[in-house]
Amino acid sequence: MRSPLKSRALPATLLCLAACAGGERVEGLELTLGLTTVRARPAVEAAGPRTLVNDQGTRASLTRALFTLGSVELMPCEEAGWRRLLRGLSPVSTAWAHSVSSPRRLGTPHVVGLEREDGEVTALGTLRPPPGRYCRARLTFQPADADAEGLSAASAGPEPMDMVGRSLHLRGTLSLPDSGESQPFDVSVGGQTSVDVVLDGLTLSEEQPKAALVFTLAWDVWLDGVSHLTPPARVDLLGNVARSASHQAPTVP
Repeated sequence: MRSPLKSRALPATLLCLAACAGGERVEGLELTLGLTTVRARPAVEAAGPRTLVNDQGTRASLTRALFTLGSVELMPCEEAGWRRLLRGLSPVSTAWAHSVSSPRRLGTPHVVGLEREDGEVTALGTLRPPPGRYCRARLTFQPADADAEGLSAASAGPEPMDMVGRSLHLRGTLSLPDSGESQPFDVSVGGQTSVDVVLDGLTLSEEQPKAALVFTLAWDVWLDGVSHLTPPARVDLLGNVARSASHQAPTVP
């Protein structure tokens, strides 16, 4: 007959190991996060700084563009099966999955616009993750709440916009192929989508305690799919924003 004491001891031991595996820390580890914008295609000749031609040949000029980055989460590289099991049992890991922020997750929403020049970095914050190799970062775009960073800037200027409850807002003009007329458009999106950005094995350790990571969004592909048959409201614009994400090589401050 199995001893009740031994039956209780095994789960307790697993949970202890899980807590140790999930709670490993090294003081002083820091990963600074930033965000900037770039062009994915050559600039349109004799056009404004926010003018583009999309994959359908549609010409567009953006007079206002705002999006909400809800969170950034570091994803460790693949671990051995037993470590994944232990982390799954860990009450600490379970709590992180449902919390606003954690050592690996920046949960502060940021409303960001295209008022800044391409290449200018918006500071997002600093993570203090456990040591290890991180192969992906999960960027989640979602509606802004009342505590989101950047709300006041979005509500200012000649074209103010309240981004609470919105994930994306685009405003401007469209010129369809073979048409000399410009048509105004104004579209807002309130959904949520995530994308995993490959990091090529970012490593943080006692020997490499600090790094900086800048994500880039290629704004001139956000209107891909828009044509005379498919207006902006019928295109997965938020998905375009997410798919435009990449990253600059991590740097050591």
